[in-house]
Amino acid sequence: MAVFEMGEDEGGAGQQSLAARDLDVTRQVRTSSWLGRRYQGQGIGTEMRAAILHLAFAGLDADEALSGALEHNHASRAVSHKLGYHHDGHQRRALNGKMVVEHRLCLTRAAWEQHRTVPVSVEGLAPCLPFLDIDASACD
Repeated sequence: MAVFEMGEDEGGAGQQSLAARDLDVTRQVRTSSWLGRRYQGQGIGTEMRAAILHLAFAGLDADEALSGALEHNHASRAVSHKLGYHHDGHQRRALNGKMVVEHRLCLTRAAWEQHRTVPVSVEGLAPCLPFLDIDASACD
């Protein structure tokens, strides 16, 4: 999902992605995103993440959503916390030849249901489910 500013010709304001492997077995997805600095602090990041989480839990019947944020990215971690994610460990990564710490985050279906504050709806998903190798009856 790409996020654009109305009337903006220079490209997107941000991007939110959703990935899963063997979703029908694991019931687990992974989210990632970025948002341009000038768009941060306006609730856009929260809306982006809430939309993709609604797709994951309500549309695709996921049980867990995983994410991560680098230690210095306080804004991303704040959005995750606001939406109900809990800390799920950390790992070291190399970024531009330097060590950085990524905080792993996990959101369960129960926590998502408690933290749903952004109104979201999904339309037209059912015809797409077979292309994702998902049984539509599991998502009712």
